[in-house]
Amino acid sequence: MATVNETEVQKLYVAYFSRPADVAGLAYWVDVLANHPNGYQQISSSFAASDEYKAMYAGMDSRATVSAVYEHLFGRAAESAGVDYWAKLLDAKTITIDNVVTQVAAGAQGTDKVAYNGKVSVASSFTSHLDLAVEQKAYSTTAGLKMASDYVASVKDLTSAAMAMDPGNIDITIENMVKAAGVSMDAPAALVGVAEPLPAFHV
Repeated sequence: MATVNETEVQKLYVAYFSRPADVAGLAYWVDVLANHPNGYQQISSSFAASDEYKAMYAGMDSRATVSAVYEHLFGRAAESAGVDYWAKLLDAKTITIDNVVTQVAAGAQGTDKVAYNGKVSVASSFTSHLDLAVEQKAYSTTAGLKMASDYVASVKDLTSAAMAMDPGNIDITIENMVKAAGVSMDAPAALVGVAEPLPAFHV
């Protein structure tokens, strides 16, 4: 079972990147969270500064950004009222693109909260199943990231979350990911999901 800090880091991976944490990234950021008083803010800032995050929202205006965030977090299209509310805050610079995902996630209620929590649980289980070096390297490829992201995206409610949590389904997905990635054991695995180079943190 995931620790509290592991779950908090997975929440940020799902919120910012709509995918599970990679094994090395999870370990790195859990250590940051455990040893730095403002670790949560440091992680959020680094994730928001990453090329992966910027690419997800490149060229989008506020309304398109909010709509994409709803799809990533809750697996559904945003209602007009929700788009209006969050886009207005973005335009007024009351919140920024750097933390819009955490703000929207924090405000989740009802079925949205169920969907988001389900994605986080599935992400935690997925990462724990990446227990072989070849699997971890496969996940660091473009093909691997896409397959893992699609797997988390399949979670929209309790039923789909239960299906995605099935260990057999996770293992099959990872097996297919390794095949699709065509990774070589000669290349070192990259630490993904963080801004490069890794920032130096200070208490």
